[in-house]
Amino acid sequence: MARIPFNVSAKTARLIGRENVSNLEGALIELIKNTYDADAKKCVVYYESSTDRLFIIDNGTGMNKDVIINNWMTIGNSTKKESVYTKSGRVNTGEKGIGRFALDRISEKCRMLTVSKEERFEWLVNWENFDSSEMITDTYADLNDISENIPEFLSDLNNQFLLNMLKIDFTGTGTCFVLENLRDQWNDAVIERVKSSLQKLLPPMENNAFQLFFFLKDTTERDARILPDLLNEYDYKLHFEVDNLGECTIQIHRNEFFFGAQFEKIMKKAEFSEDDREYFNDKLIIKSGSVYDFLPGVGDEVNIGPFSGDIYFYKLVLQSDNQEKYFYKNFITKRSNFKELSGIKIYRDDFLVRPYGIYGTTGYDWLDLSTRKAESPAAVSSKSGSWRVQANQICGQIRISRLNDNLPDKSSREGIVETKEFKLFRELVVNFIEKLEEDRQYVIRKLDKLYRSTAKGEQALKIAKEELNKYKEEGEKKQNNTYNESDSEKKQSYENFHKAISYQEERIQDLQEEMGLLRTLATTGIVVNTYIHEIKALTTQLNVGVKEAYACLAEDNDIISAEEELKKLRVLKDKFNSWFKVTIDAVEMDKRKRKKENIGNIIQKSIGKWKSVQNNKIDYIYIEKEEIEIRCFPFDFETIVSNLVTNSSTIFKNHKVEKPTIKIEIGRNDDKFYIKYSDNGPGLCTAFKKEPQKILKYGVTDRRNANGEVIGTGMGLWIVDSIIQNYKGHIDLKKNIEEESGFFMDLFFEGREN
Repeated sequence: MARIPFNVSAKTARLIGRENVSNLEGALIELIKNTYDADAKKCVVYYESSTDRLFIIDNGTGMNKDVIINNWMTIGNSTKKESVYTKSGRVNTGEKGIGRFALDRISEKCRMLTVSKEERFEWLVNWENFDSSEMITDTYADLNDISENIPEFLSDLNNQFLLNMLKIDFTGTGTCFVLENLRDQWNDAVIERVKSSLQKLLPPMENNAFQLFFFLKDTTERDARILPDLLNEYDYKLHFEVDNLGECTIQIHRNEFFFGAQFEKIMKKAEFSEDDREYFNDKLIIKSGSVYDFLPGVGDEVNIGPFSGDIYFYKLVLQSDNQEKYFYKNFITKRSNFKELSGIKIYRDDFLVRPYGIYGTTGYDWLDLSTRKAESPAAVSSKSGSWRVQANQICGQIRISRLNDNLPDKSSREGIVETKEFKLFRELVVNFIEKLEEDRQYVIRKLDKLYRSTAKGEQALKIAKEELNKYKEEGEKKQNNTYNESDSEKKQSYENFHKAISYQEERIQDLQEEMGLLRTLATTGIVVNTYIHEIKALTTQLNVGVKEAYACLAEDNDIISAEEELKKLRVLKDKFNSWFKVTIDAVEMDKRKRKKENIGNIIQKSIGKWKSVQNNKIDYIYIEKEEIEIRCFPFDFETIVSNLVTNSSTIFKNHKVEKPTIKIEIGRNDDKFYIKYSDNGPGLCTAFKKEPQKILKYGVTDRRNANGEVIGTGMGLWIVDSIIQNYKGHIDLKKNIEEESGFFMDLFFEGREN
């Protein structure tokens, strides 16, 4: 048996260089990362337009001959694999041993000077030689001894400011690349693009451990310094940290509101808590828990690894009426460049991971915030809908490390490998952002309620004054006129008021009916979506049976066998009818009118329909402590039952609950009616156990598929809560905190009994 070696084509260099690094900015970033890994304190990028050359210069440790031959000249071999940390303690940003081939993406020719403590070498390569050679071992670079240091090697540069800087900071060790025959035309647009990319490369930070400069012909050292664009003024700031064990801590800073001298008055009238008083005075809101508390429904072990971040929310437009209503701060700075600054960027060991958060790229909205906004477009003042932030309203950075091998980079250096851990990482960040959204909406709702109550009072006062003036004028008329038409005018005024009020009441009634119908239709969609597999199975059986009957007639002319096949399908008719009763029957015209109904009868009929659909596999216990008869929309209470039963059925199935049981009790407690619903499932997941009220919010769900991806709509219990609010009620979920297993929901509501 012969043993034959692998050969590597010379064109491999092009594959891992020119074709692997997609653009100029990406290639520059790879080379700048190398300067950081060499412990450079300063790195210079200089484009000289008169000679069309590009220079990349650093004052790092340089390379000796052994490193050049065994590492620099060997594909895939890197000293960084053996040592995670540099000599100065930095975490190496690279390890794959292919970053140097980014030089091929920038230019055809490269000349390198590298100065280490022991030696100085000049290294020259023509990347075009890789296209003409057969094997990579047939391609050579030139390596020469040299006596010059970096300032001497670059003495012919046209920028005197840069030359002065080199003489001060670059006389020791370091590396310099001179790139000629550039592959890109360095016009104004490209230069601006490169500068913008370099500004995003380093995260906003206070330390000066690594300084980056971008020089052109006449650029001074001060102007060449690349400083990250900081957002000093913001409405909200979110800071978060996740450690190795998956413990999460988030801090929220409210910075959007200013009440001035009205502070005490607003705290009292808007019913803010004592904690809120401190939060409005710059105390941080702190929340903590494990990743399981922030990732509802995740059953498997989650190992995302450590990371931290800061995210800022900033209103792009400040409307004067909203400023008065919500007491917004009026920031002096107007962020004309917020579009470029926006986006959540990821930094690995202080270097940008493209394309996340980069405006104008496919990775700009990598958290899918725009999709979330489209799915939940509610205003921040909405009473029931969940406000979602837009992708262009936030900016920030997330910091991860090479030490976190659960989130590895792609070989192309364009992004992170889309592993299961990365998807959970993305979901976790979105759930952190949701905490900011919740707090902002909590504040705005209270301020909106205060404003509306004040506005109503002022409006009522205005109307009262107008009426007073009207009757005052009428009294003066009585004194000055011998005839009196007041009785006729009063009658006409009364009739006009009566018509207007009746019209408004009819309009409200129509809107309530329409809203209830939409909720019922949404519930029908949820039910069908939940049981789609069962419904598909019925249609498949129907299809097969019809085909069998047709075959008996068409091929064998066997009428008896065809009839037998069709008889088998009769049982499917009953099953389909059961599904139609649970879904289509809910929107019958008769159920869309408010009328006096017995709630117990509605619930028992709904239970009967569900028993039929579920083939009596679930036991139902119904207890009626007191009869409830109120004016209501029948489909409202059918919708409540359908949503709760659908949730319980899914839980029973997913957790293989033995003897699944649902218990429903109705009655009266003082001035409110109640429906107490419970099941014997495993209960709420960890993420909701401490704060069960979360499950009533729009879009909140713990339903996941086999891949751990969220598939629930998060609408069912939100619809239930909306219905109960319409009946001036509330939902109590406290028992879920107390009990180890089982789900418990107490619904309290009012209703007109006549």
